[in-house]
Amino acid sequence: MLTVAYAAGILAGAVATPALLPWIPGRSFALKGAIIGVLSAAGIVALFRSDLQLLDAIALILWTTAVSSYLAMNFTGSTPFTSPSGVEKEMRKAMPLQAAALLLAMVAWVAAAFVS
Repeated sequence: MLTVAYAAGILAGAVATPALLPWIPGRSFALKGAIIGVLSAAGIVALFRSDLQLLDAIALILWTTAVSSYLAMNFTGSTPFTSPSGVEKEMRKAMPLQAAALLLAMVAWVAAAFVS
């Protein structure tokens, strides 16, 4: 399921977020990627709901959201409304949250193996 979560995060962050950019609420590209990541993760959880435990679902949501948010942030400089200082500010805020989400996802997946 990690492969599915990773693929969903890549598609959400690198394909869906740039395609839907004007319609996604928020100013931060990391936030826009996180919104699309949560939506795609919810679809994956719904698809695999019979095979997932709570910790597995939480890990899948966190992983997909973090990957999507990070990849969407790569498009920050692609609009005429961004500045180098704004890009740096967004990255300073978003990257620790993305790293924390990935770390929590890994801990949840390992913990899920021991709980089940």
